[in-house]
Amino acid sequence: MKNISQILIAVFTLVIIQNCTTTDKHGPKTITGNIKANVVASSGTNFNFPEQTPEFLSATSNCGICFSGGGTRSLSASMGQMRGLEQLGILTNARYISCVSGGSWASAVFTYYKSGASDDRELLGVDPTLEERKTWKLSNWNSSLKHSNLAYPATVDFEKTLGDYILKGPEEMAWIYAVRDTFFKPFGLDDNNFFSLDNSTVADILNENKALQPDWDSSDFDLPREERPYLIVNGTLLWPIELEDLGKVYRVLVQFTPLYVGNPFALTLKAKDDWVVKDQLLNTGGGVLDTFAFGSSGPEAAPGSWLEMPGPSEAFTIWHASGISSAAYGFDEAKTDIRLLLPRENYWAVTDSEKSLSVSENQCFSDGGNLENFGIMAMLQRQVKKIIVFVNSGTALKKDEEGITIDSDVAPLFGLANSKFSNNRVFDSGGYTTLTNKLWDAYSNGGLAMAKESYTTIPNVWFGIPEYEVEVLWVYNAPVQDWIKQLSTKVQRAVKSGIKGEQPLKDFPNYKTVGENWLQLIKLYPEQVSLIADMFSWSIQQNSTKFEEFLAPVQKK
Repeated sequence: MKNISQILIAVFTLVIIQNCTTTDKHGPKTITGNIKANVVASSGTNFNFPEQTPEFLSATSNCGICFSGGGTRSLSASMGQMRGLEQLGILTNARYISCVSGGSWASAVFTYYKSGASDDRELLGVDPTLEERKTWKLSNWNSSLKHSNLAYPATVDFEKTLGDYILKGPEEMAWIYAVRDTFFKPFGLDDNNFFSLDNSTVADILNENKALQPDWDSSDFDLPREERPYLIVNGTLLWPIELEDLGKVYRVLVQFTPLYVGNPFALTLKAKDDWVVKDQLLNTGGGVLDTFAFGSSGPEAAPGSWLEMPGPSEAFTIWHASGISSAAYGFDEAKTDIRLLLPRENYWAVTDSEKSLSVSENQCFSDGGNLENFGIMAMLQRQVKKIIVFVNSGTALKKDEEGITIDSDVAPLFGLANSKFSNNRVFDSGGYTTLTNKLWDAYSNGGLAMAKESYTTIPNVWFGIPEYEVEVLWVYNAPVQDWIKQLSTKVQRAVKSGIKGEQPLKDFPNYKTVGENWLQLIKLYPEQVSLIADMFSWSIQQNSTKFEEFLAPVQKK
């Protein structure tokens, strides 16, 4: 998220002009006293993730879906991608959904929504008929987006809500509260509830904590809807940022899931400022902590089952996790005043017996895309064999004399130069050119920009990824000419003009993450949302065989 300082100034100005209309603020669910929670340690890359029970593995196919970051653009595209997969009856075949930032707004709500839409069909929207595509005007595409649709919140005034919370404080919660009110409240997810996996896990938590937290009951926990892939929301730990003249900020993956939070793979970070300040060390990772306990300062005992520890100050919610995952302003501005707006939580290494408060309390977190914007690392850690990666990028797919241009976050996965993502190499560098050529060929032939590739992963210590064989289906956000031909003449003209950078659909489908529309932080218009969603839904269904191959149902014995 570029130029965030200027943008936030604009937000302040808009709010003041509008007399700071009050936004209803939910009080936190305060937690006092101790709790009991599980702390699971890891000995290395062969970590058995807590969800990977024999029952879970036997009941699910070893495949997953990644929904990338990209703000409201990704939210809109993700709705269409989910709709297309749902229409094929394969969306819930995936073992995992891994998501980042705007992709997490879509994925978390899809997993946990309680109201606002009666079922998945209403949530994801309905495809227009062939006749409607041929006859609809832009006004029809505008009105086709319903309040009950997953991406409808992309069309509301987020910046006004954000500005109000920034002024009221606390600053580090402003973004998270704005995310809650905008993207989660319409679907019944604005309570200050914990989130977990199922009734059984909640029953265990309540039973172990009945003496310490007698007021807790099952209504304090949000649970996924039936037949949902296991959700992984990706965030980034930033360290250190209290030293303003420090030359390097470390970025470490932190995952928020229904069962646990953390990073199984231990890293020790070392920061050196100057001769005045001693070297600082921070141990990270090494295991995971029960999700409901995230924010605790940790137990005195070694990792184990149902350890007593101080409770977090308040409930850690699904919208809190998604808010962290989408706090993109922490990328370039981590050492400026913007850091005051970064989410903060107690965070300690599972394997760090000392848990020094000097390095563990109030650590700063930010957007998962400030480390890896696609959610693919979480899949590779778990050795998922087939992965669909939706690259819902704002970077247009182009080709000129200098070569093919795609999202700059892809290249570091192949070990190509990027100083901020120097630890991200997981594939051989030769695969990058092959991928970009295939994406370009598919796009230039009028179809969905997609490419199926097989890789042997390169072991990566930073992320704890072993060597194994994996297939990846890359799907890139680019215009689909075959779909454009299905539209009315007037809408075709508007879409083609938008691709060239002209109104009323400027930048289609690569809308800017920030500032696409005049005086709007992230707001899109209904027709912008509806058209990108329909493009993906239609295109996925046109390529049903490839997607069905990747998301095949589990083979019953």
